[in-house]
Amino acid sequence: MEYEYTQGGDLSNQNVVFSQYFLRWYQTFREPRLAPATRNNYLYTLKVIQKYFGTTLLKNITRADYQKFLNFIGKGDSTHPAHAKQTVVKINSHIRACVQNAINDGLIRENFTNNTHIVYDPQHTRGINYLNQAEAIKLLHFLKKNYSGVPPYAMAYLALMTGLRVSEVAGLTWDSIDKKHHTIRVYQSWNFNSKSFAPTKNEFSKRSIDYTPAVGKLFNRVRLEQNNMLMLTKQTNDKNLIFISSRRAEPYSVKVLEQYLKRALKEAHIKQDLTFHGLRHTHASLLLYKGIAIPFISKRLGHKNVNTTINIYLHIIQELQSEESHKTINYLNKLEQLSN
Repeated sequence: MEYEYTQGGDLSNQNVVFSQYFLRWYQTFREPRLAPATRNNYLYTLKVIQKYFGTTLLKNITRADYQKFLNFIGKGDSTHPAHAKQTVVKINSHIRACVQNAINDGLIRENFTNNTHIVYDPQHTRGINYLNQAEAIKLLHFLKKNYSGVPPYAMAYLALMTGLRVSEVAGLTWDSIDKKHHTIRVYQSWNFNSKSFAPTKNEFSKRSIDYTPAVGKLFNRVRLEQNNMLMLTKQTNDKNLIFISSRRAEPYSVKVLEQYLKRALKEAHIKQDLTFHGLRHTHASLLLYKGIAIPFISKRLGHKNVNTTINIYLHIIQELQSEESHKTINYLNKLEQLSN
């Protein structure tokens, strides 16, 4: 996706178009280290900036202008769609980082994004989808009984047990697995559009996570079946991928994985709708409800920081905090009684 500058202007002076500055900032400070999917998020932000601000100079944008922009992207109009909360939050975070960079460059003095608030369309905003513990157990039971010879089921099982993103599961290679220490090294992902390896979502997504003996058995089964399949079909696994289709010796598409997951949910008698990414949310929510420390969960999920984890699972954390508050008061009451 390419974008042309809407107006000339040297980034070293103050007469620079906002969209032009955002593009250069993105190309210099963000693009080189981002995964393709995340790059598209930034380019979408650029598209929205170009549509709303046009050739407006960076230095001429006021706080009121920016709030009107947030109102516009949140609620939309006859020519532009409304946006969900998650989308507006992303757009706002991209622009805030860019504007702070402009201040550091001495192009503007004040941050016009400060003291503004996001606006979004509740009807477009969906909460994260995940299974409760009872549902997760039912799904795991079904997948474990049926993943033999069905790689999409094995991929779903692994995602639920590790919290890996679908692109990370698809991008796993056999050298990623450390059988001795029972760890998975995540250092790349899979781009479903270009059908090739891609960087992880961010640098923090490069990580090593522990896996259970049951997952180890899954890897052994998949390896054995893959070797047999390659021998029968006379194909080669040139990319050394763990999960491949018998038709093309490459990863399944997200659409196909979603279809298999939908079938598994139905067979397991689970009425809850769930996307493949929902397996990752389920993994995280189960750990949270079990009382696992948030910093550990954040690192296991490959989030940029703990705040990312808190923002995504805020409703669960708030629920747990309420429970902890009751526990704290009960404990302090008992402590006070013992002191009498």
